[in-house]
Amino acid sequence: MTIEKEDIEEVGEAVEALGIMIEEALKVIHERIGGLHSLVTQMNTEEQSFKEEWLDLKKEMMNSQELIRGLENILTRTESRLVDMQKTISEDQDYSEDIKNDLLIIKRDLQFVRSDLNEILPRKDDNEK
Repeated sequence: MTIEKEDIEEVGEAVEALGIMIEEALKVIHERIGGLHSLVTQMNTEEQSFKEEWLDLKKEMMNSQELIRGLENILTRTESRLVDMQKTISEDQDYSEDIKNDLLIIKRDLQFVRSDLNEILPRKDDNEK
């Protein structure tokens, strides 16, 4: 069996066609890899943005917690002062009954606020977790 020039040309054309097909396939693969790279880059950017937002939210929640605790301390002191004023009012008849009733209402409202704060703080801690 002898190899003729036509056979060599056919093999050469087949190799050339195969090379073109491989180049086209590589081009498609390269484009898809580029798309994946863009997607991964975008996801990383979004993740970083999400982390920053999460840290800002966490910081804001911690500041709110400190504010709530400070408010609770103020309410405790105010309630204590109101109790002292009630004792003074009940001992001293010069004060009007209206002031005594108003102080009782304020005391009750402060107790409700304290109760609400005591419910909010554990929920805030749960949200942080």
